[in-house]
Amino acid sequence: MRPALKLALLAGVSVLLMVLDKRFAAVASGKKYLAAALYPMQWVANKPVELYDYFDNLFHSQNHLLNENRRLSADNARLRLQVSQNQVQLHELAELKTLADLQRHGLSVTATAPVVSGGKESLSGRMVIGKGSRHRVQTGDAVADEGGLLGQVGLVHPLSAEVNVLTESSLVVPVMVERTGVRTLVYGGGGALSLRYFPTDADLRSGDLLVTSGLDSVYPAGIPVARVLQSGRNAGTPYYKVRLQPMAAAERSKYVLVLPQRPESPWREEAAEQQETPPASTPAASDTENG
Repeated sequence: MRPALKLALLAGVSVLLMVLDKRFAAVASGKKYLAAALYPMQWVANKPVELYDYFDNLFHSQNHLLNENRRLSADNARLRLQVSQNQVQLHELAELKTLADLQRHGLSVTATAPVVSGGKESLSGRMVIGKGSRHRVQTGDAVADEGGLLGQVGLVHPLSAEVNVLTESSLVVPVMVERTGVRTLVYGGGGALSLRYFPTDADLRSGDLLVTSGLDSVYPAGIPVARVLQSGRNAGTPYYKVRLQPMAAAERSKYVLVLPQRPESPWREEAAEQQETPPASTPAASDTENG
């Protein structure tokens, strides 16, 4: 059959069907039955397309959620890091503010120095600070942090200095009990502080604060040194058995104050003599050194 004839025939049939659909109700009823019969075929034909659209949307949604989750996780990690950094900066600012307050209250200060390295964890027992002879730091200067006395400058370089940490070196500090004014000596070394020869006829209680007495050429008066954690009579000796807690925090300090020395005092020589020559009851009292 020729294409033109075929087209004309199909066009005629189409026109006839439209006329019949418009004129006769039976044709409309037949259409309903035909549509019902063909619906399963339409459903089967449409299902692959619907499934494709469903899985395509699911895939894109999953990718979007994964990307969003990665972004939120990265933002969360960044914000947590910022919070941590802010907390460190706030702590350093508070530490600097405390040191500045000490200066404003009349404490003579040579320099405020950052801690470069070392501290309580250092094998040498020394801390390196970022100020030296160019900043008027001298050997023998006292060093304190916001908590209290930390140690003494042992070696000075042009731009840095090494500090002998009190708890890690054999320094002797003249102190007094803040509550009573009784003077004594605190000994450093071995990672702790000790109060070796405090007589039992003097008043000493747990919680008492020991501060520098100022009776030497190195340590200004009134700097916290240690707090008494435990005190009791040591059997067989005329001295207290004492356990001390250092007020300075060598392992946490970020900044320190370097305190200038004063003219020599006879008390300094007396302290050195007492360090070298303990009282007559030393053999019995030696058990209190680790107390």
